[in-house]
Amino acid sequence: MTNTPGWATPGSSGSPEPGSGDSPDSTPPAADTDASATASGDNAGSDAGSSPTPPPGGAWSQRQPPPGPWHQASPPAAPTPEQPAAPTAPTTAEPDQAPQAPHPPAGGWGRQWAPPPPPQQGGGPRWGPSAPYGAPAPGYGPGPSAPQPGVVPLRPLDVGQILSGAFATLRLHWRTAVALSFGVALVTETVNAIVSGFLIDDSGIDDLNRESDPSVSDILHALGSSAAASLLVLVTSLIGIVLASGLLTVLISRAVLGRPAPLRDAWRDVRPRLARLGGLAVLLPFGLLAIVAVPALPGVLIALAGGESAGASLASLGVLVGTVVAVWQWNLWSLAAPALMLEKQGVKEAVKRSTKLVMGSWWRVLGVQLLALLVTAFASVVIELPFSAIADGVGNGGGGLFSGTHADWPTVIISGIGAVIASTLTLPVSAGAVSLLYIDQRIRREALDLDLARAAKVPGYTTATPADIR
Repeated sequence: MTNTPGWATPGSSGSPEPGSGDSPDSTPPAADTDASATASGDNAGSDAGSSPTPPPGGAWSQRQPPPGPWHQASPPAAPTPEQPAAPTAPTTAEPDQAPQAPHPPAGGWGRQWAPPPPPQQGGGPRWGPSAPYGAPAPGYGPGPSAPQPGVVPLRPLDVGQILSGAFATLRLHWRTAVALSFGVALVTETVNAIVSGFLIDDSGIDDLNRESDPSVSDILHALGSSAAASLLVLVTSLIGIVLASGLLTVLISRAVLGRPAPLRDAWRDVRPRLARLGGLAVLLPFGLLAIVAVPALPGVLIALAGGESAGASLASLGVLVGTVVAVWQWNLWSLAAPALMLEKQGVKEAVKRSTKLVMGSWWRVLGVQLLALLVTAFASVVIELPFSAIADGVGNGGGGLFSGTHADWPTVIISGIGAVIASTLTLPVSAGAVSLLYIDQRIRREALDLDLARAAKVPGYTTATPADIR
């Protein structure tokens, strides 16, 4: 019978089998006559007809203990009638020798389970050498780290790596990033400045404050122009975010692969997709505006029909519900610009692709984007603060929502310059976070990291299927 590590069968290794000639001592061990007789009597009383000792000739009974950790010596054989019992000679056990086995129990050896074997002297357990405390087991140590040819490692990313990758891209390729974002910021902030200069007039707020009991129509009239202007500013800002995400996605993809990203090469990759990107940038904000307006439409109709109070309440509730749905839908559509630019799809297909990638990770995508929004908003406030102070000193400091005054053009121009500079420096971070979220979702769902490693020519990866990303 073959022994397995840590397990020994009866009569093997360290326990010489009675009656065998392979024992180091050719004389079989003798047993104490009184002890064997007592054991035989007990065994006969509990299990009649079975003898715990092997018959003459050294043959073993069919009742054998199961394979298990039997590391004790076999019981001594009882003397036969033909052979008198020899006197027991005192023996001296070696320090590492297993202790002598006790006499068989009353019910025979049966299915007795022994404790694990004791460790050997000066070494580890019997089944192999012991490893140092705290060291990883063989085959379970840390694997090789993910390759990182560019700004992020090619594996699923956490929030810190997404934000640090966006900042690293701005730091390494700042010329291209600033050039692309400056064009977007100049257009969007110019439109916002014009809207602020012409449409925002909160002088009606003063008239509303002088009214002791204003009606719903007075409130709507006082807030109408400012609310409409603020809505246009929000739509323009969303268009700029989509445009920046699409333009800077090409830069982010090159930074992930560790490739150079000069402005000429980036513009060459962007130009064929610019028309579709513009269509997507206009479609998404106005689609969100429709989502907010549809639930509020019944309340507006009731207010126009004469039920001002009931209509205003219903319209406010509709706007609240529509805003929640719009935020949900915007998060689903947020990866459409990177999908359109990198996968070279149409507007409709890019929106469907973004929805598919975000579904199942909606809260994670929203959390990353909110964190990036907080970081960029704080940076924008810090950058615009000196320009706002200068504008307050030069002009009247008006032009804000609920400010109560109409802004003059020096204030609008100075504030617009600060907004352009702030957007130029913060758009690469927010757009980079969106692009890295797209890459992260594809790595988690489609193993894009393997294609990226092949495209980056990382050693150890085949180059049979390059990634469709440049």
